[in-house]
Amino acid sequence: MRWLFLVSLWLLTLLLPKPALAAPFAPAEAAHKSPLDDVGKKKEEEKAKLSAAEEEAERKRKEKLARVVVLKWPGTPTNHRDETLQRNIKSRIARPEANFFPEVDLYQNGRKVKDKTVVPAMQPAVVPAQNVDRVRQAVDEVSALPWNAMPPDEWGIKAQGLRELVELIWFIDRVDLREPLFLLYAQIGRAAENQNNAVPPFYEEIGNLSVNYYFFLAATMAHQDPALLSKLTDQDLNGAISAMLQQLQQGVFPTLRLDFELEGEDFDLEGYLNEYETFLNGLPIEPDEQGRFDVFYGRSDIYLRRKDTGHGLSERLEVAKFEDNFFFVRENARKKMGKDFIEQLFLHPNECTPELDGDILNFLAIYAKLHEKAEIYIAVPKEGNPNKVWIWRYDRSQAALQLVAGGNDSFPVRFAILAAAGIMYNSITVEYETSIVDSANPSEDINSVTPVPSELIDYDLKPAYIPINLELRGHYNRLMVATGWEFGFNTGGDKSDGGFARWVERYYTPGVEGREEADDVVVIGVDKGGKTETRTDSNEDGVIDDRDAVTTVSYEGQEVLHDVRVNRNRYLAVGVVFGRDAAIGFGPRLALRIGATNVPFALQTTAHFGWTIDPPVIGTLGDRVRPFVDFDLRGGASWPFKYSLAHTKDPITVGAVYGITLGIGTTF
Repeated sequence: MRWLFLVSLWLLTLLLPKPALAAPFAPAEAAHKSPLDDVGKKKEEEKAKLSAAEEEAERKRKEKLARVVVLKWPGTPTNHRDETLQRNIKSRIARPEANFFPEVDLYQNGRKVKDKTVVPAMQPAVVPAQNVDRVRQAVDEVSALPWNAMPPDEWGIKAQGLRELVELIWFIDRVDLREPLFLLYAQIGRAAENQNNAVPPFYEEIGNLSVNYYFFLAATMAHQDPALLSKLTDQDLNGAISAMLQQLQQGVFPTLRLDFELEGEDFDLEGYLNEYETFLNGLPIEPDEQGRFDVFYGRSDIYLRRKDTGHGLSERLEVAKFEDNFFFVRENARKKMGKDFIEQLFLHPNECTPELDGDILNFLAIYAKLHEKAEIYIAVPKEGNPNKVWIWRYDRSQAALQLVAGGNDSFPVRFAILAAAGIMYNSITVEYETSIVDSANPSEDINSVTPVPSELIDYDLKPAYIPINLELRGHYNRLMVATGWEFGFNTGGDKSDGGFARWVERYYTPGVEGREEADDVVVIGVDKGGKTETRTDSNEDGVIDDRDAVTTVSYEGQEVLHDVRVNRNRYLAVGVVFGRDAAIGFGPRLALRIGATNVPFALQTTAHFGWTIDPPVIGTLGDRVRPFVDFDLRGGASWPFKYSLAHTKDPITVGAVYGITLGIGTTF
């Protein structure tokens, strides 16, 4: 009798009017189509392909970046978008390109397999293809059996065996999982009907009606995508599920409301849609302006996929009765991965590996498996303070968290000290001839003579000085600031007395406005009240040494010059470091430097390109101590001050500075 009733319902659905299909375009419309339309269409398609390729490249790049999941401290506003928090975390984990995500993304209740014997490290996260093949094989085998192939009790055993296969497709996160699960539901329902015993778990009360639960689940999937019904070749089975679908469409069964709002925050639909794509049983959906979406009772696989990169939360909601009629998807995830997770982390906060319950460890393992190329960090701003952050890193090999930084015990700025030497240049001499005359025929037109380029131009590149640097750097995320002393050994002057050449410059007397009008200068001869005092140095050239005393008075006589072999440049620099390890100073960089040299008196400005390398043969000597090799290429200019000898020349000499240094150092 039950089959007769179901067949009658199916026949009734066939008699109901069907919606009219849209009429195809008339030939007249096609006649007005312009060739320019095809050109424009192709351009749009090419533009769309290019944009899609760029987005895919950006997505793949972001997949490799560190992912920091921030657990929001209850009752505080600090979350994963806080800029101060982000800067502090990036510096402490030395990952300036890290991406930040809310705690709800870590919630993976949908992807967790129900088999409790599966340890966290073995969580599969995604339904594998072989599972789908097993389901299809089982469906094909049972669908070939007529209803009278087995007695009712054997059909009951068959139904139970098929029901256990449902967990092979435990979470629908993609479209191709829908059809095999739909067919499996249909065959479980058919086997349950053939056992002639309407008892749970094959029959449930939905609303006020007792229904074949697996026909009901199949009908809810067909409600989202009616095309699934065409996959049922058994007309009786098709009719039974179609009848159930019609009841769903007529509102016979109650619905459950999903709510994607977070407690204490107004739902921003535009912001939510910019951040997430929402899927229900593998098909995209869109919440309303209040963040709500109605679903039928039964099983609902909810998946939030991030639009930038990566995966968000997953939830498998399966209910036959629900008292509240509301299910808060993200808020439920926040309570589990926020409040509960934080309590477990701070039960023994100073332990390197905190003890966590099975669910949270499973969620961590699944999240890490979904993002195989990224380092996973968990960060908690204690009591909402962005400057007091506890950070743990997920260790894939141990399937556990390891403490990276606790509170404010890890200073966010990394330092480095460097010693370097190299070679500097200050000019390129280019000699060339402006005219060519054939000496044998002076009257001959010089345009008839073909010159050889190597005879016309001659380059002369001579080193100016050898720099030796002592530098202290500070690194905070990508920012680098540095200060140091550079000592220069002159290679371009007179070396007649042996060794490096000497630097020559005026002595500096502070407070004097311009040398050409100065009354106070350094002299050899001094006239005091008609009495002359003469003081000479030990050098035969009559120039006072640094070792001798110097007198500054009104005079008319010979000025004394500063004569040294080593000059000094005190400087400050600021730059940007690139690459994965920029926060600890490793990788390529661009920098600007400004300094003051004493011989000559000048302001020196240079632009720098450098690269700090972590030699693998040395390794690390501690958490912050890491030796390195540094390369630096610079170019700039030396600007003389008005009291410098170079400033009195006509024209004023602005010297070019360029060269290279190589050094060694260590971070600390």
